[in-house]
Amino acid sequence: MAAANHSLSSPYSCAKDSGPVIPTTSLVTFLERIQETAFQTYERSKFDHKDFIDLSLKFDLSTTVKAFDEISKTENGSVSTKDFEEFIGKWFKSAGEDLVYVEPMDFETEPHGFLPKVENPEVRTWALEVHGLWKKLSREVSSSVHDHPELHTLLPLPVPGMIPGSRFREVYYWDSYWVIRGLLASKMHETAKAIVTNLISWLDTYGYVLNGARAYYTNRSQPPLLSAMVYEIYNRTGDVDLVKKALPALLKEYQFWNSEIHAMIIHDAENCNHSLNRYYAMWNKPRPEASAIVCSCLQLPFTFASIFMLYI
Repeated sequence: MAAANHSLSSPYSCAKDSGPVIPTTSLVTFLERIQETAFQTYERSKFDHKDFIDLSLKFDLSTTVKAFDEISKTENGSVSTKDFEEFIGKWFKSAGEDLVYVEPMDFETEPHGFLPKVENPEVRTWALEVHGLWKKLSREVSSSVHDHPELHTLLPLPVPGMIPGSRFREVYYWDSYWVIRGLLASKMHETAKAIVTNLISWLDTYGYVLNGARAYYTNRSQPPLLSAMVYEIYNRTGDVDLVKKALPALLKEYQFWNSEIHAMIIHDAENCNHSLNRYYAMWNKPRPEASAIVCSCLQLPFTFASIFMLYI
């Protein structure tokens, strides 16, 4: 079989003057290759791009890359399913193994004062079942992520938190606001504060809150809801210390969203000026976590279906 093209760069790049770019890690770049091979190897209905970009290495990166390069590939980069699955099993830990379950610090089966206005027995039973999901969503970063970050795309976090669930195995910025709203309803105030602590740690490290807790999210953020999270917690707890702790981070985030590439002045028809803050990802290629499917869609005829696939 012919060897596939092993270029680590994507052919789909935006203009060079598109703005600042924050490069991904060497591991993310390699996992994009793994993702592309999986995309070519499996049926599309059985392919989830996130399963491959979230893999953790069992061995060092250079050794793993060498082993991957030695696998026989077709011209389009596909591998036999048997060879590919044997390679993945030998050289990688499963996606999600870098997070471990931890008992929520302040979970109670039926907390005092839980939804006092809900009196209907059936509705209360349902609400308590939803409340019980916190025990299934509580996670902390594994010791391996802290000790060997080069083996993982997952980023270390200082304290345990809550994940959205399903294929979203890591903490996300936007989701955390709604998670905190739910935690406050469940009287889990300390867990809510812990989530804020984790998000502040990103501001301390990167200067802004990341889209999510993966190395491939370091080039973009999400709707800036950290101040709203602090406000919600303060309204429920009156915790002034949390506000004092968060204030420097909130000011830093405000500066980020008002920095040169994110701040714009819009002139309306009446010649009035309006300030606009834009997301402006610091990246000029397809998103690493979905690069295989995005690059594939860019080769399809321009249809609503192909556009939709670019955003999943």
